[in-house]
Amino acid sequence: MSENLANRRKEFAAVVTIEAWHGKFGPNSAKVDLHVDVVFGTSRVGGEPESPVRFCLSVKQADVVIIVPETEPVAIDKKSVSRDTPKRVGRLKSIVKKSQKGKLKGAAKLLISALSPSGSFSASRESEVTEASQSQFEMAGDLNFIFSTQKKTEDGDYCWSLTPGENLDVLSGRPWDAVKQPRLKLIDKRPNRGRGIPPSVRVEVRCLREDLSITKIQLKDRATWTNIKARVGMNNRMAAAEAYIRNCLSSQGLTVDNMSDLYARLTLASVIAEA
Repeated sequence: MSENLANRRKEFAAVVTIEAWHGKFGPNSAKVDLHVDVVFGTSRVGGEPESPVRFCLSVKQADVVIIVPETEPVAIDKKSVSRDTPKRVGRLKSIVKKSQKGKLKGAAKLLISALSPSGSFSASRESEVTEASQSQFEMAGDLNFIFSTQKKTEDGDYCWSLTPGENLDVLSGRPWDAVKQPRLKLIDKRPNRGRGIPPSVRVEVRCLREDLSITKIQLKDRATWTNIKARVGMNNRMAAAEAYIRNCLSSQGLTVDNMSDLYARLTLASVIAEA
């Protein structure tokens, strides 16, 4: 692998990294937990000298997909699939707050005289009574930076769709605790679990082209940029950034459709779960 290609992969790895592992299959281990650790961030891309453009890259939303090849003797325990339903607890809180203000004059002097030992009263004196009634609803629960919704893909694979938490624009951090919250249990279907090669599954992170956030695009070399436009018909900085991303993903053997199509499907990362 060339040094420049290695640098590109490192830059892109800052956008999304993924690890997947499970317990060891064996004679006494028909079911094992599958753990998936995925982390999202923002990467400053285009640091190598030959790159005509640099930019910041993040992911707005993505899917984590568990793929079980048809040739693998393994199945998924449906009851074990993590449905990721966030818990929220609400409580009603009452606050009393009213204000009424008025002047006591005339006949009110007699009432004050009856209540006051001294019987003194000033016509300019004001009496203020404060009372209120107001309701507030409070929510209690964990603060989520990434929301996770379990579903299935059109191919029937188990999938978790990830979206940013409240007031956030891109994915940042982890959607779950990979150690404490396995995604599901794998079932070894081999007749003799003590022999042969253990089954394996693949985990991918996917998104659409429109789910990529490409910002702060800068041209590094005006002369190179002019040549690129003349050669491939690019008309803006975004096209250069898209070409960079396409080359980086393709070099890793990942799926890349037409980057100019907002609904093009991209595979951002792919790993084989290890025991």
